[in-house]
Amino acid sequence: MSKLVVACLLIISSTYAQQNELTARILKPKFTVHFDFNSFVLNTNAKKQLDSIVHLIKVEPLKIQKIEIAGHCDSVGSHAYNDVLSLKRVQTVNGYLRAHGTNDSLIKNITGYGKRQPLNDNLDALKRSDNRRVEIVFQLAVPAAKNNAPDNEVVAPIDSSELKTLDLSHAQVNDIIELENINFYADQHIIVEESRKNLKILLNTMQVNKTLRIQIRGHVCCIPSYQADAMDDETYTEDLSFQRAKQIYLYLVENGIDRDRMTYVGLGSKYPLVREITNADKAKNRRVEIKILSK
Repeated sequence: MSKLVVACLLIISSTYAQQNELTARILKPKFTVHFDFNSFVLNTNAKKQLDSIVHLIKVEPLKIQKIEIAGHCDSVGSHAYNDVLSLKRVQTVNGYLRAHGTNDSLIKNITGYGKRQPLNDNLDALKRSDNRRVEIVFQLAVPAAKNNAPDNEVVAPIDSSELKTLDLSHAQVNDIIELENINFYADQHIIVEESRKNLKILLNTMQVNKTLRIQIRGHVCCIPSYQADAMDDETYTEDLSFQRAKQIYLYLVENGIDRDRMTYVGLGSKYPLVREITNADKAKNRRVEIKILSK
């Protein structure tokens, strides 16, 4: 999950449509928990995912307005059977969240859709596995818009000298700069709240340096040599470093930075800074950087 921002109005033009899509993803983030065949019992991976969600709810209690939970099944079995099974899955997730401290008042809607809303055509075991899921959607609070003055009020320009930015005074094209203290929830691409003040420094830097173009580079640690990237427990794809870099890109786009000024890439564990012996070594390799493309 990304920074909480003001919702865009639904405007028909293609440019605003793209912005609305980004805003919807940020203001209504969706988490997915998968189930074994013909089961509504939480497996190990499902519990791990829910534990991360519980932690997120505790960190952001005032920013979540409501939680909706929807259950789904694969195509095996009748509608009547899958309607019951999907609802049992929802009830299991609901019970787990409540048992682990989620406020009852946050959970507003629980629904079982049976097999009526598949993600794919269910033609093989992997596709059917993807459809055996519960989706947890957060409705996040929209903060008040900032810097919106009345028509007759003159807004003073921002003094860039007061903004904390990255020091690029000696940076050259192709230089790589590490973004310090940008951390994510374990095995996910969701930025922890404590890192947002540090991410704001990058935003300030892009706002002050109008011609700066960058590549956002994600790195992970602690994976075997045969594995290209770490698993993202949110998307169930083996591209965690890519998803983390993309999340920072989306944050910048959502805050007004022209997407043409940025690219993003996931580099897995191809470029470690140190040998991974201690936890500190692993943390050092698990990082996000920017590469200067032009100034």
